Parts: sequence; structure tokens; C-alpha cells
Amino acid sequence: MKKLGIFINDQPAFEYDRSIELDGRQAAFLVKMDHDMDRGFRIHGELVSDPDVRQKATFVAMNLLKALRQQDQGKIAVSCAYISRRLPHVIEVHARDQDDRIHIEFVEEH
Repeated sequence: MKKLGIFINDQPAFEYDRSIELDGRQAAFLVKMDHDMDRGFRIHGELVSDPDVRQKATFVAMNLLKALRQQDQGKIAVSCAYISRRLPHVIEVHARDQDDRIHIEFVEEH
């Protein structure tokens, strides 16, 4: 079973089963997320007006951290599904506090 590990400050925070199949409604929701993010968003106060897939995944990872703090299982699941579908080679997401900002790093399988 392939897993996506989520780590916060080097501590395991969540593990998602990347092999979970999405139904049509769930897959359509990921497409809607992409379309919504195509309009742009802010990361650390900076506008990302034409985001690429990695910038979108970073934005989703930031929202995943908030969902983990709030224990919002729905948002956790959709965030993990988004990252694992859009960045299929990523096996770990690391979030670290650095200089009063959260730094997101994606670790790919070798």
C-alpha cells in the first residue's frame, strides 16, 4: 500500500493511503479546486497569479496544515487526495516553521 506521509517540524502528523480510488464526484471536486486556484491565490502574502501544479500543491498543503489543526477529516482527505493525484511521485510532505513562515517541502520517491 502506497502512503503519503505528512510531517510537521519532522514529526509524523498524518498518513494517507495513496491507493484509495476516487469516485467521479471526488475527482470532479479536484478539477474544481484546480479551476478555482487558476485565478490565483496568496502564499505568505505574495500573490501567485498564474500558479503551476507545484505552487497549487503548496497552497493545498498549507490548507492541509490548517485542517489538521482543526481535525477536519473532510479537508484533510481532499487535500491529501489532491497532492497525491497532482504530484504522484511525492511520498512525503514536510512542513517546517522557518523565520516566522511555514516552509513546505515535497519528497519524491526514488
